[in-house]
Amino acid sequence: MTALLARIQDWFGRPLNRFIERLRLRLAQPDALLQVTLLGLIAGLLAALLVVAFRLALEGLQVYGLGLPGAERYESLPAEWRLLLPILGALVLGLAFHLLPFGMRNVGVGHVIIRFHRFGADMPWQNAVVQFVAGIWGLLIGLTGGREGPGIHLGAFSGSLLGHSLGLPNNSVRTLSGCGVAAAISAAFNTPLAGVIFALEVVIKQYTLASFLPVILASSMGALLATTVFGPETLFTIEIHHQMSFWEVPTLLALGLIIGAMAAGYIQIVEGTIARSWDWPVWARFTAAGVATGIIGFWVPEILGIGHDTTDLVAAAELTLGALLIIAVAKWLLASVTVGLGLPIGTIAPVLMIGAVVGGTLGSLLYRLDQIPLNDVAFYTVLGMGAMMGATLQAPLAALAAVLELTSDTGAILPAMITIVVSGLVSRMVFGKSGLYDAILRANDQQMPGPSLWFNGDNIGVSSIIERRVAEVNCPCNLARFEQALEEKPAWLVIRDEHRQAMGVIRYAAARAAFDHVFNQALFDAQARAEAEQAARDADAEAEAEAGADEAPESTASPVHDSSEAGERVEPSDTTEAASEEQAEPGIDMEALADQVREEVLVDPAEISGFYRAADVEVGYTLTQAQRVMREEDVGVLVARRMLGSPQARTLGVMTAAMLEQAIVER
Repeated sequence: MTALLARIQDWFGRPLNRFIERLRLRLAQPDALLQVTLLGLIAGLLAALLVVAFRLALEGLQVYGLGLPGAERYESLPAEWRLLLPILGALVLGLAFHLLPFGMRNVGVGHVIIRFHRFGADMPWQNAVVQFVAGIWGLLIGLTGGREGPGIHLGAFSGSLLGHSLGLPNNSVRTLSGCGVAAAISAAFNTPLAGVIFALEVVIKQYTLASFLPVILASSMGALLATTVFGPETLFTIEIHHQMSFWEVPTLLALGLIIGAMAAGYIQIVEGTIARSWDWPVWARFTAAGVATGIIGFWVPEILGIGHDTTDLVAAAELTLGALLIIAVAKWLLASVTVGLGLPIGTIAPVLMIGAVVGGTLGSLLYRLDQIPLNDVAFYTVLGMGAMMGATLQAPLAALAAVLELTSDTGAILPAMITIVVSGLVSRMVFGKSGLYDAILRANDQQMPGPSLWFNGDNIGVSSIIERRVAEVNCPCNLARFEQALEEKPAWLVIRDEHRQAMGVIRYAAARAAFDHVFNQALFDAQARAEAEQAARDADAEAEAEAGADEAPESTASPVHDSSEAGERVEPSDTTEAASEEQAEPGIDMEALADQVREEVLVDPAEISGFYRAADVEVGYTLTQAQRVMREEDVGVLVARRMLGSPQARTLGVMTAAMLEQAIVER
């Protein structure tokens, strides 16, 4: 029997291994679209299965464990339950996390982004298990969060598991993880288009056809499985049919301004909470979130849990203006603090509810002022959801797609565009806030350099990133000109040839050290030559003095007589002193010698250690054009000039390849 099994394994195993090996080689190439799309479909199916299992387990425990009349109906719990359930549940969750190894505590969307971009989308299975269990527990006890955060982690893990199980190259594993993320969002909200764009905007951060097609198919699989299990309805039972009129534009602008400011405040509270609770033990952070949830939930039960049922009530205008304001402020504060304290639950659902309540508040106000019909309250509710999601996540396309899919009304596209754009601009440009996940990573000292969808090399000019503290010299040049160029301590010293073309650059420290070395050596040599010449002159003078001394006795032995014509007598001692004074040489003038060295000694900057080859670039070029110049000239440094090609071209700054890449990534 054993021999038969071994033979069967040999028959099927070898062809299978050869097939997988060929598949690996094919997927390493960028055009393996068919293969990666089919694998993306499988990854989407696995992700959807995990998300559906997560939702079924959570809703089953809510109904059969807590005895709620329906999922998310925490308002039916007694007041003391609403107080104690989050507190005690968060304490238990915090103690459980405290016992886990530190590496297994990393869960959620931030963990996915870090693993995706730094570790080739390798998602450890231990963290996925912790996310599944902790996510269900955190939402079960009423913490304000969403299912999509655990779903994104589980979806990314599904793609990673498939890719690493087959031993696929990292480029394919990354795509499969993105497919899992898209399928997770699609299954969680029944919004396949929003799932695709979210995965590309937030996680993959790249738009290419090679990633589009697999992600689209995986997202479709996620929506298909979710509708098969839970029905074709979207997550929110909101139906609108609205035709926009011109008078609504000021109202939409006002809604965008308000939500943009709230999104910026939300991110600011998250960052502040992370900074203040940085060194707290994990059980203390989780318990603090539970205490805050219990106290607020005792008085405002609508903030407990995910909040989808409350969103439906807001859209139906069944809450008073006072209740809407209280819910909006309470959810805004509690959700941001909960995210900042690091609870293992989602962040998108609270953001959607905050936007829905703010938009619903404006819609209810307009309805009570007889400005809109009752049905249009739902319209403003959905616009608020899209604007808050777009501004908080800095994912405008995903937010717009979510609005379209949640409403099934193309008439909402134009007003949604206005509110999403305005809120995003207010949050990013007025308050200087980046997306929520980038802010979380930065606040946790996990800044993630990666591709940016906000800007690329065609949107950024060379003049915006160059180092302008520069000086220039011709090659070769004397030490005086070289020293003059270093007087203002420029960051870079630009070296030009006789045709005024850039040869290269040198950093200030290297140029200064080279000047000091060359100058000191040249001055030492010049001083040695001067001393040698002085010694030779002194020796000649001494020899002449000795020769004069030998002739002196003969002149003193001859009789001294009066000269009748001159009428004077010449004293021998006076003649000797005058000759000595004429023969005396002055000492070496070091200042004059140093000036002489500066003027006469030439230095070749191209021979200096730390010299980098460079080429000229027009300062009006974009970074993409600058990259092309670097490749064509085979240099790593560019010198920006105005009026390129003219003898009067002026040097404006220096840009290195590292500066260029960093500008594209960070912006």
